Amino acid sequence: MVRLYMVIFLLPILLLIENSSCKTALGRIVNGKIATAGEFTYQLSLRRNNKHICGASVLSNQWAISAAHCVENKRSSYSIRAGTNRRSSGGTIMNVQEILIHPLYNSDTMNCDVSLLRTQNILRGDFIEPIVLPKPTQPVPSDLAAMVSGWGHTGSSEETLPEELKYAQVYTIDQQECTELLRNYGVVTNAMFCASARLVDACQGDSGGPLNLNGVLIGVVSWGIGCADPDFPGVYTRLAYPPVRNWIQITTNI
Repeated sequence: MVRLYMVIFLLPILLLIENSSCKTALGRIVNGKIATAGEFTYQLSLRRNNKHICGASVLSNQWAISAAHCVENKRSSYSIRAGTNRRSSGGTIMNVQEILIHPLYNSDTMNCDVSLLRTQNILRGDFIEPIVLPKPTQPVPSDLAAMVSGWGHTGSSEETLPEELKYAQVYTIDQQECTELLRNYGVVTNAMFCASARLVDACQGDSGGPLNLNGVLIGVVSWGIGCADPDFPGVYTRLAYPPVRNWIQITTNI
């Protein structure tokens, strides 16, 4: 697979090695800034067997949202760390009781790359707050400044995940331009959109993380080509896409 999206939102490094090809899941923020305590209260660390693998976001006191490719291994034990900007300390760790993957998710095309996580305990505490979801069909115009965040790698050759949460500003890209830029690497479906900024991107470990536009969760980090490559934008799951947004609403009542 090609790189899964930038900040946001990505598969663990080992998984990338096992499925090495051009398209990859994103796992870190490249050239981002360090977040301060309480700055991203919706941000979660999604953990598999007690190790950070992806980002996620708080939707309510019971539900979180991430990428589908982050939770495909059903034999693993998943948990989330909430209420902290540190990857391996602070906040609260809660077990994930139920994982739901969008029924139209396709691991080959990354279409509808979104999952819902129901926690075993109530998601509450200091620095834990839900983020608002977009309305169905809400458009994502081009050249809007949005914020992506995560604990992913800070470069394509970097092997160590940062301890502190990082964030970066990226800009949404016209859908036709996005399609043209990635035409040789994958199909940009209606369930996706692109965002980019020169030398700034999500990377491995950022997959599943949030793309926040003025307090609204418009996207989930999904895939991309490399990290912070000026020629290739990051790709996000479009949460306002009706088959995605309606599924979330029916499942969570949010």
